[in-house]
Amino acid sequence: MDRYLLAGSWLDSGMFMQNVMIAAQAVGLATCPQQAWCEYGGIVHQVLGIPDDQILISGMALGYEDVLATENQLRTERAPAHVFTTYHAD
Repeated sequence: MDRYLLAGSWLDSGMFMQNVMIAAQAVGLATCPQQAWCEYGGIVHQVLGIPDDQILISGMALGYEDVLATENQLRTERAPAHVFTTYHAD
């Protein structure tokens, strides 16, 4: 992403990634969004030739899931919607 862009562009990027993930699932592919490797941004910039006026936000693995792999067994708890949602009526 261009380094000068503001917070709204981060949100746009997240929505774009979500749509890629949904589209991938629709054709039988699995995804894994990854931000952790961004701490190595300098190395990634150098290897991929990314200009300094751009920043790395995230990456995403895309492919066929190995459902038997140990690393694919992790399931985290999710809060139900009523815990973090407030509904307002007119």
